[in-house]
Amino acid sequence: MRPSLLPTLFLALLPTCALADQAPLRICYEDEDAMPFWTAAERANPGLVVELVQSAAQQADLRLELQRRPWKRCILQLQSGESDGIFAAIWQADRDSWGQFPGRDPEHQQAVDRDYRLWQVDYPIITRIGSPLQWNGQQFSGLQYGLSAPLGYIASQRLQALGVQAKINLSAEKALKLVAAGRLDGYVIERQIGKTHIRTLGLQSDLTMLPMPLFQADWYLPLSHQFTRQHPQQAQRFWQALRDQRMRQEADLSQRYLHASD
Repeated sequence: MRPSLLPTLFLALLPTCALADQAPLRICYEDEDAMPFWTAAERANPGLVVELVQSAAQQADLRLELQRRPWKRCILQLQSGESDGIFAAIWQADRDSWGQFPGRDPEHQQAVDRDYRLWQVDYPIITRIGSPLQWNGQQFSGLQYGLSAPLGYIASQRLQALGVQAKINLSAEKALKLVAAGRLDGYVIERQIGKTHIRTLGLQSDLTMLPMPLFQADWYLPLSHQFTRQHPQQAQRFWQALRDQRMRQEADLSQRYLHASD
């Protein structure tokens, strides 16, 4: 190799070396399967949100370390700084203690910047075909057994506030089977995840979704207060990369993950 090429080669290797030497960005997400957004298993297609986060980390020149844990463990690790971020979280005021949501400044009453959302989602009410259950956006009617949602999620909190939550704590699969059997009035879960569970269980001819969802929301990836204090520029660069990648890949990701089996 000619000596004149050595400086050029050295400079070309600098970003790669720097990326290898830096501490990883540790992102925690739930170890329960939530396809099409993420999976608890090793698959060729890791899920829509996982792909989005991976692309954003690459754009931001951040080495990514994904951690799969129970959701409550992810929250605790974010609060302690053991994890640098978690997904997917819906913002509400009491969750400011979890970590830093993009754009959020409680002291100055500055709202979360939805430009930096991961994805916009809704939470329909899944019920048995022919069920008398109805929802008008304010209250339920036709109740007999109550409704359920994943424990600790905002959907569960909403049902509890409405006074309609059933006193059971079941997995999505078990709860949907009870709904199909007419022993639970309804189940609330994110729409695409609900569709995946229904299809996997073969309950398409037994279950339906009410026309009006319980609520709509944006998913975010909050970062730990420790990380945003120590690395404010990296935090902002990562959130901006998430925004860029979502805008760039939204159509492709939707086609591959959300519409492939419609």
